[in-house]
Amino acid sequence: MKQKRPPARAGRETRLGQAEARAERADARTEQANARAEAAEVRTEQAKTRAEAAEMRTEQAETRTDLAKTRTEQAESRTEQAETTLQNVIHKVVELPQEIYAQPLPKVFAEGPATGTVALQKLTVRQRETLQLIAEGRNTKQIAGILKVSPKTVEYHRLKLMAGLELHDIPGLVRFAMRAGLVPGEKAAAG
Repeated sequence: MKQKRPPARAGRETRLGQAEARAERADARTEQANARAEAAEVRTEQAKTRAEAAEMRTEQAETRTDLAKTRTEQAESRTEQAETTLQNVIHKVVELPQEIYAQPLPKVFAEGPATGTVALQKLTVRQRETLQLIAEGRNTKQIAGILKVSPKTVEYHRLKLMAGLELHDIPGLVRFAMRAGLVPGEKAAAG
């Protein structure tokens, strides 16, 4: 009987070795699972950070859009005020200060009416039509209706006119149109 014991002991040692191997494999799987969980947490944090950055960019874009709308409204308001002032000046409701008339003329007028005519020839047909209607005292909406374009298009033509003629205000455009013979002085005054 003594011979049967050693094989049992060997069997126990084998089972013990197998159990230890299974425990080591289980520990290794646990470590892998922990590593995957940590990686998932890192990815989750990165996703949250990206989402927050996207929200911030969206808010910034909305703020920029609001600012652009405000600037557009302010520009439209200034344009309407300038048109109203021009209407009042043309109809002699308001007198402009003398210093406006004392300002030196832009170089477009430096050589007299002939230069104004030359500058007038450089304008497109649409710019000349816009200039004539401005000099007649029409506001942006009226000009847009007459020319069958949008008010923004009229504003664009007026901007190009002012830049091309180196004039910086609507009264300057009116004076230019009168000096170039595009609109007689009486017609500009009559509105």
